This record gives sequence, C-alpha cells and structure tokens, in this order.
Amino acid sequence: PPARQVTLMGILSDWIYPGSEFQGAQSSDAAVTDISSIKSKALLTTTDSVDKVLDHYREKLNVDAEGNNLTEKEGERVTTDRSVLIQEVFGGSEPSLVVICINRKLSSTTLVVSRAGGEDVTRIAWSDYRQLWP
Repeated sequence: PPARQVTLMGILSDWIYPGSEFQGAQSSDAAVTDISSIKSKALLTTTDSVDKVLDHYREKLNVDAEGNNLTEKEGERVTTDRSVLIQEVFGGSEPSLVVICINRKLSSTTLVVSRAGGEDVTRIAWSDYRQLWP
C-alpha cells in the first residue's frame, strides 16, 4: 500500500490557477493490471487570457516556451525528476489551445488550456495519472 494517503484535492491543489473558479472534479481507479493507480480530472475557468495562464504555468514549472528547463545553457542538458512538453495551437495572434504535459517516473499530469473565439472564459482542463503502489 502507498506510504501516504493521496486525495484528489491534494493532487489538484498544486495545479489550481490563482483566482480560477472550480467547475468540478472526479477520480477513480485507473484499472492498470498489477498496479495500484488512480486517474483524476478537473475543470477550472478564469477570465484571464490563455497567454497569462500559460505564463503562470511556465513560471511554476521553471521552463521556457518549449518546456526546456530555464537553468539549461546552450548545448547543455539538465536532467530533473520530470520532463515537460508544451504545445501551442494558434487561433489568431495568441494561442487558443495549449497542452502542457508533465511526466514523472510514476505520474503524468496534463493541462489543456483553451479559449474559444469570442468567449471571455479560459478553460483549464487538468488530468492526472498516478501510480500508488508498487
């Protein structure tokens, strides 16, 4: 069994965008053979732009626009306990959809940040997979 208790809101709390409105969440057994694991998802909304939300998560993760660690120097490879991938889809002058993937050895977190044209709400869809044991 896991050494510490894991809760949906405990995992999500690290990823809540400041000032966002919580729209709901759920978590369940990930149903992976021979592994105790959970999958979770949540939806947050904000009136901030996709760019502003993206800047927040880049700063939180300490990465540049491509997901490279900001501590890296040209030609240098810095290894950490996670990899980050950021993909932007432009719908005009600013991204209308951004996918941020954070992969660790025993977990994977994805943030999909989107805003439909003409809307004043940005949606942050969070999903997480986490191996608990063994």
